[in-house]
Amino acid sequence: MARALRRQRHLLLIAIGVLAAACGSSTPPEDAARGAIVRDGAARFTVLTPTLIRLEYADDERFEDGPTQTVLSRALPVPAFRTRVEDGDRIIETDALRLHYRQGSGAFGDDNLRIELRVAGQTQTAQPQWGMPADPDNLGGWRRALDNEQAAVSLHDGLLSRRGWFLLDDSATALLTAAAPGFATRPAHGGAYQDGYFFGYGHDYARGLRDLRALTGPAPLLPRKAFGVWFSRYWAYSADELQELVAQFRAQQVPLDTLSLDTDWKRVHNAVACVAFDVIAGARPGDPCSWNGWDWNRTLFPDPQGFVDWAHAQGLALALNVHPSIDTADPQYPMVQAQAGALAGDASLPPCAVLQADPLHGCKIFDWTDPAQLAAYFALHEPIAALGIDFWWLDWCCDGSHADAPGLSADTWINAQYAQFNAARDRRWPAFSRIGGSQPAGDAVAANGGAGAFAEHRTTMHFTGDTCGTWEMLAFEAKMTVGEGNIGLPYVTHDIGSFLGPPLAGGLCNGTLGHTAHLPDDLYLRWLQFGVFQPLLRLHSSHGDRLPWDYDAPTAAVAGDFLRLRERLVPQLYSLARAAYDDGLPITRGLYLQWPEHDDAYTHPSEYLLGDALLVATVTAGGDPATVEVWIPPGDWTDYFSGEVFSGPRTVTLSVPLARYPLFARAGAIVVTQPDLPTSSAGPQDDLTVSVWPGADGDFELYEDAGEGLAYRAGAYRRSALTLRTPVAGCTQLTIAAAHGGFPGAPESRRWQLRVIGVDAPAAVTLDGTAVNGDSGWHYDAATRTVLIDVAAHPVQRALDARIGGADCATATGGDPA
Repeated sequence: MARALRRQRHLLLIAIGVLAAACGSSTPPEDAARGAIVRDGAARFTVLTPTLIRLEYADDERFEDGPTQTVLSRALPVPAFRTRVEDGDRIIETDALRLHYRQGSGAFGDDNLRIELRVAGQTQTAQPQWGMPADPDNLGGWRRALDNEQAAVSLHDGLLSRRGWFLLDDSATALLTAAAPGFATRPAHGGAYQDGYFFGYGHDYARGLRDLRALTGPAPLLPRKAFGVWFSRYWAYSADELQELVAQFRAQQVPLDTLSLDTDWKRVHNAVACVAFDVIAGARPGDPCSWNGWDWNRTLFPDPQGFVDWAHAQGLALALNVHPSIDTADPQYPMVQAQAGALAGDASLPPCAVLQADPLHGCKIFDWTDPAQLAAYFALHEPIAALGIDFWWLDWCCDGSHADAPGLSADTWINAQYAQFNAARDRRWPAFSRIGGSQPAGDAVAANGGAGAFAEHRTTMHFTGDTCGTWEMLAFEAKMTVGEGNIGLPYVTHDIGSFLGPPLAGGLCNGTLGHTAHLPDDLYLRWLQFGVFQPLLRLHSSHGDRLPWDYDAPTAAVAGDFLRLRERLVPQLYSLARAAYDDGLPITRGLYLQWPEHDDAYTHPSEYLLGDALLVATVTAGGDPATVEVWIPPGDWTDYFSGEVFSGPRTVTLSVPLARYPLFARAGAIVVTQPDLPTSSAGPQDDLTVSVWPGADGDFELYEDAGEGLAYRAGAYRRSALTLRTPVAGCTQLTIAAAHGGFPGAPESRRWQLRVIGVDAPAAVTLDGTAVNGDSGWHYDAATRTVLIDVAAHPVQRALDARIGGADCATATGGDPA
């Protein structure tokens, strides 16, 4: 009975949950802000923001008010605008745009619609084309996956274009409905029909991303532990071996937060055929052939509940790999048949019967547009989820399950169902999956013209698939992460070190065959260092070596140092994730977001900002040291590791040893870190370090909450504003304002270490106006020109004001009040 009730509940969630915004509140299926609409015959315009206008044309004057797979709500605050008719043109003006439409002239086209906007200080005229044709000025977007790729490949367009505008064509996108199956095909129209959204952001790219977030909904806030270190491997680990592995992490003092089990956790369907499969595939003798399956491999995991409980006691989040098909020999297959009826066989090549090494039984697939089959599919997850599994890794690469319907992006649809399934369990984790298209079409086409990809940020951590280990691929992954920020997707995760390893002789890239996926030391370190400064860091491979102790002692030492740096950065990354939720800004940002009028901001695709304080230049060639060309943006930038200061804008060529990475802090940067930990807690730390680089004003907002669960959507969180000012020359003022908000378990006081970097030895240091003794309260490191100040437990509800500089610094005015 309990299981039946859960299935009914999930069907209900599918039916009505797709209408809910990611923040958890339901949205009315009509334009609430009717004052934003301008009707002109068969044309209808909705002014959504000063830089965003909906363009809808219907010969039969039947317009659409409901949500679509891409657009959740148009009920935004009505901006100021003016409209009039002049010389037969309908004109709509906002502070940013002027739209002209020739009245009674039919569907929108080059001859009857133009929109004027300001781009780089000049008035430009846009004549948007429908169908989202490729734009040579587009700044990059998305791709479903990078499976088996060795070098750069094309990306589908994203929102941002150097021409200053973009038309999101939503004309054919499926509608979301409260009734099963949860979507509907757009109704037929008696004549032409167009439905699109004109983003006219000019070169204010951040404004364009905020508009996208307002229109399509926010990205979720991942659990805090997601921003630490992940590990997985396509390898038949047993529960005992995983316990030994985690003990190695602890002994090596390398942090670990998330453990993902690849396909081998599943039961074997045909043990005899598996022996032959292992020989052909070059696997270890005795490796299980567990492509799909809906029960644990009891040889490897004799006590699944005990294993899950052990992992959680170690502070680890757990994910399980899923291939979306089912063998007819699976013990759960009779339940699926009873609930969903007959399932179709798999027509993929190779069919999943081969992949699961079971030619004697049938491999069946799911139609995710059929409510009964969708419910039966998720019913397979329920008893496994009940053990405490945190999230699911949907590895939809080679099965024939599908979600085919006009206007429906299949990846986007099934990823939303996974996110809803987990949200019903009060878990933040969204889908961990590929995006925006469908298997088997893959990247051959952009499903639904690519419109569905613009909704993926609401429900997906993008796993980019099984890459090959080359320097060219490493360089491209940096570009791709930034590009996917341009569709509002903050969470992109690559296989750090690649899945398949370096190509074999003849260019074959298959790390499983012969277990060849050991990387050259420099390629391994540079890929790992790159991952430290990505939204998510996930060490993963096919039978390959991705752990520090898989390499020689010098390489292992550097790798361990960088993984510990990643763990220290969790408070900073978590705060950036909240900014993505609030404003639609990605965690890794193209340089053009801040310097849109500098050509160099567009010509260094592997260079990016982490937030707005840190500049990362990806190392894309071998050697120790490596030669790296870096564009230094305007202002002063300090090498995070060497302390050398560079003033921009200019391009420099650096020699970077393996023990360092091209990471730069801008003048005014504020970076908050936590202590070295074996694993991050779900909630906040009460001992934090604030590092600042004076020379310009700086601001940062530290965000904290329980780190898991969905209470943050209802306001259970805390914000603390940090500011860096220079009241007078030679005086640094760092203020940590009183915290605002709260949540269960929030610390009432906190110990701080303040690090003021790149300054001369001060004559005085004060905290809240009181002089600090230099013998015990602060220390100056002459080698790094850094002042270190230890602050004892300080109430978070009281501001902390630190002054570092000359004798007059304590009384200087002009900074922010404490």
